Formats: sequence, structure tokens, C-alpha cells
Amino acid sequence: MRRGKLSVSKKGAIHMSDRENGSGFFGAIEAVLAIIGAVTVMGVLAVAASVFAWEMELRKSEQESALPESPTIPTA
Repeated sequence: MRRGKLSVSKKGAIHMSDRENGSGFFGAIEAVLAIIGAVTVMGVLAVAASVFAWEMELRKSEQESALPESPTIPTA
């Protein structure tokens, strides 16, 4: 995370500016990295949702195709 500049006013208070004068080259890099990060997070969420849906579908099909257990007669 980038840190802003600290400035001292005439009253002695310290103010922190979030941005420097103009974003320039590093601002463009920061924007590109933010986009890449957002796309990565969305991709991970999409994969997690897909795996969850596949797991639910698998459980559903297993329950539908389960064979009923035949009663067994216990032997002594």
C-alpha cells in the first residue's frame, strides 16, 4: 500500500495527503494492478461457485440413483 506525504500546517497540525501531484506512470501501474486483482478475485469466486454447484449436483445424483437396501435375515 502506498503511503501519502505528511505536511505540517502553520497551526502545527499534521495533514496527510492521499495522492501526490499527478498520478503519472505509477498511477497507471496501480490502476492496472487493481484491475488484475479484481479479475483474479472474480475468477476465484467463479471457480468456487462452480465447484460448489458440481458438488451439489453430484450429491443429488447419488441420492437419486441409490439402490434401496434389501432386508437381510440375520443368521445365528
